[in-house]
Amino acid sequence: MKKIVGLLAAAAVLATSVFAADVSAKVRVGGKIFDMDATKTNKDGNEANGFSLLNADTISHTYDAPFATLSTSTDNAGGTVKFVGDENGLKAGDVQVWFKPIDVLKIQAGSQDFAMNKETIDWTQHHGEQAYDTYGYSLGFAQDAISANIAFGTGRGGWFFEDPIAKYGTKEEPATAYVKDLYANFAYGADFGTISAFFRYRGKSLEGIDTVKAQAAAATPDFSKVKVKYNPTEINFGAAYKNTIDALTFFVNVVATSKSAATDKEFDIAKLAALGATVEGFETDKDGKARSVFGLGVDAFVQYSADALTVKGFVKYDTADFGHLTLKDGEMKEDIMADNNTIIELLARVDYKLDNGIGIFAYFKNGNLLLKKKAANSTDKDPSSVFESTIKLGASGNVGIASWETCLQFETGILDAKKENFNKVKISMPVWVQVAF
Repeated sequence: MKKIVGLLAAAAVLATSVFAADVSAKVRVGGKIFDMDATKTNKDGNEANGFSLLNADTISHTYDAPFATLSTSTDNAGGTVKFVGDENGLKAGDVQVWFKPIDVLKIQAGSQDFAMNKETIDWTQHHGEQAYDTYGYSLGFAQDAISANIAFGTGRGGWFFEDPIAKYGTKEEPATAYVKDLYANFAYGADFGTISAFFRYRGKSLEGIDTVKAQAAAATPDFSKVKVKYNPTEINFGAAYKNTIDALTFFVNVVATSKSAATDKEFDIAKLAALGATVEGFETDKDGKARSVFGLGVDAFVQYSADALTVKGFVKYDTADFGHLTLKDGEMKEDIMADNNTIIELLARVDYKLDNGIGIFAYFKNGNLLLKKKAANSTDKDPSSVFESTIKLGASGNVGIASWETCLQFETGILDAKKENFNKVKISMPVWVQVAF
């Protein structure tokens, strides 16, 4: 920790002295004071004592709580690096650099982060198909009340041509031209509020083709080790409205998603499955034939602030005929999520600031009110409803340049140790401390 903070401080001093730039850095660490995990089992498979003390978090994400962030900028250029943690330790997550050739234009390379509107309770990455958070290049325009961006996502296979799609032991098809990932948005702010819109297009792609080719060329091919995912052509588009009226701020996002059907010419599903491979990503009808699909989503957020009280609420509604099917050994295996194509998510938080500067808060989240699951060892024939929620009662505050938060956290809908029911409650006391300068 001391080494990381020292590096950030040194980088800040160097950038300020050499480039005369504005520099900011942030380090956030967290863990759990105690944790009661009802899923722990002993060697006999029965429930065990799952109580533990003082656990440090080693996993973080760039979209909600990166371990450390370093940013530097002038009026015409800048850059940001976010550090995250995983099982293997600390590493650089999102990296981006930008510059302005003229005041109204901004060119950015590296990680991109575009969305019409985002809720400010969790800043969750996955809310809606409107978020664009891939690596690539973007060109932005902003003048007065008008702003617009166009972005080009990059990755394996290039941008204009994809890898040839193998026909599994026969002649490969030639490479075909396609758009890797194209995104554009527009926003206009006025006295009546801000209206915005976006459009995204992704051409079809195939993941795992290298393993198919390797097994096809092997002396004794074993396609049971092969897992291939097909990504069909996908189009996302939507519009949004946001406004602030006195102490009330709100927005509504409406997003549509369309995925095209795969054809036999593009991908020989039956032949690959017959060889024993696992195939994912295909949307199919009840007869197992590829089909196109369409989905619609609505995000709505509201915030009310008055004196010491702040109330925030968010609801997400998604409906889609997206099937979640896996083809294995020539048979369709239906994923349990195929029963959860309609999602209603709730998220809320209430904060109240006390006279001593400490705030108290209550938090509630339910990822899907319509969620249905079936435990591995359940005797039920069909999936049943599961109330999977997170409830927090806690406090937060500031000490100089440091901020902190802790709470008593309850998680419901946890699978029991015997994997029969989702009736357990997990109790913990998370805490985090953040220093920013």
